[in-house]
Amino acid sequence: MAEKKKESKKKKSAAQPAAEAKPAAEVKKIVMVKTGLKPKKTILPPGTKYYGTGRRKEAVAKVWLVSGSGKVVLNGRDFSDYFAGRKSLEIKVLKPLVVTGNEKSFDVYATTLGGGVPGQAGAVCMGIARALLQVNPDLRIKLKREGLLRRDPRMKERKKYGLKRARKAFQYTKR
Repeated sequence: MAEKKKESKKKKSAAQPAAEAKPAAEVKKIVMVKTGLKPKKTILPPGTKYYGTGRRKEAVAKVWLVSGSGKVVLNGRDFSDYFAGRKSLEIKVLKPLVVTGNEKSFDVYATTLGGGVPGQAGAVCMGIARALLQVNPDLRIKLKREGLLRRDPRMKERKKYGLKRARKAFQYTKR
């Protein structure tokens, strides 16, 4: 009996080939291509460009400000199309420009990745605020007063074992 157990253990170990380890960057690249998460590359117009990175939840936004007429482009699409008529998100994105009085001074080009649409809106908002600081460091007081330079630390709480979600439990039955 003991010999059979030893043989079956040997067979299991011989049957499982050693898994080839891929570098993390390569795996991430494959996932991005398969799921189609990579945003379209936008070509920026010539002129002075100011850059800012914004983050919110799982979303990351790379934002460039170029002097222009106030056009906002997200992932190669107009921002009103991107947010599908959700006015609250459109207002949130434009808030740093409105607070500083630069709504018609700059064109905004942003690429966002990860998270959902509201998280991406928050990330673009922060990216615009950081880029405006590069334009004029004196705007820091106005932006800080509105809370646009602070990254919102709230994240989704992780699921706990034995529960349905982070805090929701299964229904208790007494009998």
